Amino acid sequence: MSLNELISQEELLAGMSAKQSKTLLFLIEKQTALLAARSRVDFTLTDSGESDRELAFLQAFAIDNSKMERPRIQQLERFARDWSVLVPDNPQRKAALLKALGEKYKFTELLIPNIRQVLGCEQIQFHQAFYRLYQKPLKDAFISEMSLVDKYHWLMFVIAKRIESLPSFWLATLVTIALGLPQAFLALPIATAELGSSVTVILLIVLGGINILTMICMAEAISRSQDFRSGKTFFKQLAANYLGKTGSMILVIAVSIRVFLIVLACYIGLSTTIATFTTLPATIWAGILFLLGLYVVSHQSFHLTLGVTILLAFLNVGVLLLFSLLCFNHWQLDNLDNLLYLDWNWLQGNSFKPQILKRVFGVTLMLYFGHVYVGECAKIVLPRDPSANSLIGGSIAGTTCLTFLFCLWVVAVDGTIAPNILASQTGTVLEPLIEEIGSQGQFLGTVLVTLLLGMSWLRSSSSLVNLSRKLLPDQRQSIVTLSHQQERLILQTRDRYDCCLIGITYLKFDDSKLTFRLDLQLQGTIYQQDIEVDKDWDIKELFAQYPQLNLQGVDLNLEIQSANRDRVCLKVISSMAMSERGNWDKNGLKSDFWGPKPQKTPKNPKKPQYLANQRPFLLSLIPLFLVFLLTEGLLLADKQSFTNVVGFAGVLGNSVIGGIFPVLLLISSRRKGELLPGRVVKLLNYPWLLGSIYCFSLLVIVAHGLFIWEHPLARISALSVTVLSLTATWVMLSTGAFISRTVIELEENQGTEGQSLLKITAGGKPKTAKIKLGYIEGEQNHQAAVVEISTLSSLRYAILELSTKQLEELRVWGHSNNHKIGSVNLPSMLEIYQENNKMRFDLKLFGDKVLLPLNSQKCWCKLEFPAARQTV
Repeated sequence: MSLNELISQEELLAGMSAKQSKTLLFLIEKQTALLAARSRVDFTLTDSGESDRELAFLQAFAIDNSKMERPRIQQLERFARDWSVLVPDNPQRKAALLKALGEKYKFTELLIPNIRQVLGCEQIQFHQAFYRLYQKPLKDAFISEMSLVDKYHWLMFVIAKRIESLPSFWLATLVTIALGLPQAFLALPIATAELGSSVTVILLIVLGGINILTMICMAEAISRSQDFRSGKTFFKQLAANYLGKTGSMILVIAVSIRVFLIVLACYIGLSTTIATFTTLPATIWAGILFLLGLYVVSHQSFHLTLGVTILLAFLNVGVLLLFSLLCFNHWQLDNLDNLLYLDWNWLQGNSFKPQILKRVFGVTLMLYFGHVYVGECAKIVLPRDPSANSLIGGSIAGTTCLTFLFCLWVVAVDGTIAPNILASQTGTVLEPLIEEIGSQGQFLGTVLVTLLLGMSWLRSSSSLVNLSRKLLPDQRQSIVTLSHQQERLILQTRDRYDCCLIGITYLKFDDSKLTFRLDLQLQGTIYQQDIEVDKDWDIKELFAQYPQLNLQGVDLNLEIQSANRDRVCLKVISSMAMSERGNWDKNGLKSDFWGPKPQKTPKNPKKPQYLANQRPFLLSLIPLFLVFLLTEGLLLADKQSFTNVVGFAGVLGNSVIGGIFPVLLLISSRRKGELLPGRVVKLLNYPWLLGSIYCFSLLVIVAHGLFIWEHPLARISALSVTVLSLTATWVMLSTGAFISRTVIELEENQGTEGQSLLKITAGGKPKTAKIKLGYIEGEQNHQAAVVEISTLSSLRYAILELSTKQLEELRVWGHSNNHKIGSVNLPSMLEIYQENNKMRFDLKLFGDKVLLPLNSQKCWCKLEFPAARQTV
């Protein structure tokens, strides 16, 4: 359904029941689709997936509502309490809505308890209203029998719901195992064939213990971030918040190297393994996989919910255990020596050959990559257990379980296949295992290749495209709708401190020109300018008018698509980050929630314009195309090695992501974090331990570059990563990544009980300050770290006097404890005074959050609230 007219909330409630119900169902589907998209397990490490998704929804209702991804009835049931605010308190309209649901979806009465509760189906008034409208009893709104496909969808929904309702600790454990189950264990017995099982198990336990410590580092760093508590940040943003732009850049480089090599390994592993099951050669299968990968990433069709992710992961674990049992069943007494096999010649006077470790450390490190997914786990677990005990405990338990599985797998395989056969493999370990075990092994191997290696290939391909799209300096073209004086379109550069923000508000409409208000925020100064737009407008027109702004690096172009007195549809062309912030009514609905006027896109767009719009996506496919070419080249030259590629990725990628970064993030978070976790592992309080983990991770890279790897390109890569890591650490240290941060946090309580709080913390600990609160009734003075505000709506201003260090950061943040409803009471302006320097910030442009450096021992902050602005 598409809204072909502007529909206000009053018109909606006053219209005919059929029109009301279909329009209201459309709006409910809109909100449910967005909530469902947010609930998916996101495999990108940046906010590109989230921002692109938000922008896609924003454009879907400005261009063509028919392109919106429609939710399933199971998702409507899951998020019923979230969209309940849209439902009018009228039995007749509720009955009409249920009728519209029944016409579009199939469900029985017992399957939708949340929807029935929201609509009040058990009330006698509802029964009477339904009968009056349709001359049928309420039971006719439901079906009595469903198809097998519908039964399957509801069964998966129930199972996923049960999984997601588990206690926080067990959920954290399952998520850690599900997201941390690697494809590298298919290379582990090959990489460690020359070491023997006993030495490999010891190595796995030692590295597993180190990775448990680094997982704790990640979990604690995340739990100290208030952003993660509200689910509004990603791993890259966490690094930028704690370690600055340099730390974020190094993280992206390390992740990009790792993801690129994982995709390459998956191409080699999948194509060579599938080729053993079929008559087609591996080169053909690589081409088929490339085309399939293009289809998936172009249609963005790879989406998994948390419940499905856990189910698939534990299906893989079950297959792995069955495979191990089959291996134990094929043990021979002659093969048991394999378990203790090791080339001990170097102990008998021969020189030790470091090349024996060429693949060992890299593959073993690749087994432990859950650090990048601790954030996904935190978004699920922290809202249920804010103390972070479950997150930290689940990370420990999940990593321990994975270590046990790895040890079991190595022992099972080494007792079945001789070391010389394993060491000669260029694909995965499944090929010799299937040859040894027979048809049973072929079936289980097919399942593992499909579910584990295949899912890893899809996930990594999607991540690679997202990362490359994020790194491209492209101009994004977006179609957005703005209501008259109701919301602002916000554009922001990605600098940490000296970012430029631009707010665009639709002010006035006449026959010839449209008037917009531009709010520009740059370096602690606010500029406001009204502009008139006929057809298009470019920000370069302001360069001569405001030379002091230094806007040479800012690009912004506006093109009018359509307009009336209530709304305007704009094409916005800019490489700046884009978001929309608007006013909210008493029900928590955005002002334009009841239906922006859609603008149909032409059925046959001009090809040059279409290609121009697709240019960023086409460029983001270049790394995927390079992986394919590299795979084909290695296969044709017969130099492919799944194990070597995995080991290369482990040394260059995981040593940085899983060893160096967790330590740096923990150190910084203990100085900059807003919160204290309920559990702090005392062992990580010792600097020598954190330093040892950092040095060990760096030493692994250096050793491979100087002694272990023989290829010149591999050695140069390792030494380059070493220099880059050391340089980045020094730059972080010199640019204030580890200095203290004071946080001023205003939490608005919108519930019926409790009071709003103004809190000052430093490193997560309370910090006392002089606070003056100006109410309509008068002023109050406090000397405290936490102040309760009984009536935030009557607060006009808050002035805080802080004692700071010579070098320190200040973060000011206002937020509501009800994330479903926007706030009108949070501060709108911030003024900072230090050493005769005054800075002023529009908090609404910053999303109620400002970060800036301090360089004096005294600082005064003044928060102005909406009522105060109206009195000026």
